[in-house]
Amino acid sequence: MTAQFMTAAYQNTVSMSYLRSVRTLARTAAFARFPHGSTRCATYGIIHSQRRSFSYEATVSGIWQSLSHSAPVAYVQHGMINLHDLTGLPWWATIVLTTVGLRTLVTLPLAVYQNKILTRLEQISLEMPELIKELKAETAYAMKKFNWTEKEARIMYNHSLKKQWNKLIVRENCHPAKTMVLLWGQIPLWIVQSVAIRNLVSLMPDPTAIEAQIAYTELTLGGFGWIPNLIELDHSLIFPVTLGIINLSIIEIQAASRTKVPSKLQTIFTNLFRALSVLMVPIAASVPSVS
Repeated sequence: MTAQFMTAAYQNTVSMSYLRSVRTLARTAAFARFPHGSTRCATYGIIHSQRRSFSYEATVSGIWQSLSHSAPVAYVQHGMINLHDLTGLPWWATIVLTTVGLRTLVTLPLAVYQNKILTRLEQISLEMPELIKELKAETAYAMKKFNWTEKEARIMYNHSLKKQWNKLIVRENCHPAKTMVLLWGQIPLWIVQSVAIRNLVSLMPDPTAIEAQIAYTELTLGGFGWIPNLIELDHSLIFPVTLGIINLSIIEIQAASRTKVPSKLQTIFTNLFRALSVLMVPIAASVPSVS
């Protein structure tokens, strides 16, 4: 058994070395073909014209085509290939390292900024009780002086309260909409990386390119453990279920860390993300393991 394992490992190493050599030759040929500083992204930047169609399938296909040919996806796709060639890591480790790197460069700064905004909102909310007390006293005085009705007094009180709250927000530069900055940063990042991996698995955007074929072949050899072939589905469902549990855990931790009663909008978003986390399990189970 040990001899067979060592033989298989040696053959796998030789195959990966051969594929890297072929990729190097392909890069040299591509550079010779585009001598004026063209990069690998240029070969993937060609957008094919699509016939206009109003069908749902054509619309979805057009969206995927646009995403797979977009510049951000090309940069991430080529970045993963370059990282794989530079480090010599198997593809599963390359994808993990790329994910951690992107999260560190993009998600971490956004998370720090969002926490600063949340902290400022908490601080100005502590100033509101004193302001509310003063506004109530001023409103009661104005009702007697100007003979306001209760309805008029309530309207003026709400207007003044909103004005004072907006002043505090401007003073601290902490608009509540900025608390969603992490979400709006994560969604595009997740889409771009997912489409880049999908391109590698599907030989996109150019199935005839030598580099695409080499990357596809390497993915069939770059798995681990019970998933030696990253192109195949994870029939054990370990990854999809783990993905759902991790996402739900993050959502619940964020919900439990709130010090104030969540607003109606926050509750809606929390429940929406819970549903999406559960929905991601069957979706992840129906795509290749690498995705």
